[in-house]
Amino acid sequence: MILSANFPTINNDYQTSRMNITSNFEFDLPTPKPEPGSYEWWYFDAIDATGIWQLVVIFYEGCPFSPLYNNEWASNNNAALASKHPAISISVYKKGKPVFYSMSEYPEIQSRFDISQNNQQVNIQIGDNELILTKDGEHLSHELQINELLPSGDALSGVVIFQSDYNTHLFPLMKQEGSHFWNLTQPRAKVHVNLELNTGNGSHESLNWIGNGYHDHNLGCEPMMNTFTDWYWGRAHFKNHTLIYYLMKKHEILDFKGWLLDDKQSIIDIFQSGRLNGKISNVFMLDCAETLSLKGKKAKVEINQRQLLDSGPFYYRFKSDFELHLNGWKESCEGISEYIYPSRIHQKRYWPLVHMRYRYVQNPHWVQKSSLLYPLTW
Repeated sequence: MILSANFPTINNDYQTSRMNITSNFEFDLPTPKPEPGSYEWWYFDAIDATGIWQLVVIFYEGCPFSPLYNNEWASNNNAALASKHPAISISVYKKGKPVFYSMSEYPEIQSRFDISQNNQQVNIQIGDNELILTKDGEHLSHELQINELLPSGDALSGVVIFQSDYNTHLFPLMKQEGSHFWNLTQPRAKVHVNLELNTGNGSHESLNWIGNGYHDHNLGCEPMMNTFTDWYWGRAHFKNHTLIYYLMKKHEILDFKGWLLDDKQSIIDIFQSGRLNGKISNVFMLDCAETLSLKGKKAKVEINQRQLLDSGPFYYRFKSDFELHLNGWKESCEGISEYIYPSRIHQKRYWPLVHMRYRYVQNPHWVQKSSLLYPLTW
């Protein structure tokens, strides 16, 4: 999407969905991915009750940001398989500033994707990090066991637990012709964080907090750039409501959806139109909208990408201000928004910079070994 200071109005009249959407625990199970360039990830984010801490953790089988994986795929190598490129990314922010970052690809032999016999539990292990997805009746409890030690000496260890009720009827499978599958089983979860953070320069901090969180699971059967041109998405937890939205563009086709959920995780409004306004640009000349406006039958939401959490040649992550107008009253909160332009992932001119951040565990970049230089790549 070529962005300028003004954008066309978004509405559902000219959307053609590229997204297959559901909310089913069975679809949280690892999926065979025989197609070269496929990917699968389990995404978690959380914000503490005070708004001081933000946490994002993603487990990958077939990391779409891996230069090695993308180079194999570009070489028409049928061996460019997701199972050979497991990875985990962990980002911890304090007051909107990064205090820990890792994006680590492990050898295939250091990963495990197991499913219990009754399909009620999934165990995913990448390096010394483990994700345990559990369904117990109508309750979900997902445990992230974190144990990540970086060459710089930075280390993060401990447990994060996401707990919520399970709404099997939130999104019955909406199957489209697209090759991207989005499973939303935990739009709002109570999160318990118990982590220890140690840095290479000798500082230590304990993270013990409770907040609200979000989990989804994505599956792609081809490289992302073949599915869409760019992608906005985000979520926010108000006192009694949760907002989820996304906007994809594939050539000239827009795919826009947004939902407002109540505290029982039932849909109370569907956003029918919206608008992108303003422009944000970084040193890589990656442009995206500064504000987003969403409008439904009952509610409207204003989103301001207030604080930059992560910025690169193909990706933004924001700590955003969300303002909800519903039934004559207004409520504000902070949430997380993201933007990606996936074709840039495959442009090799950016790979030297990516190599400084993206860690191949068996052969880390020399910058990643420096407690002074590595944080500058964040």
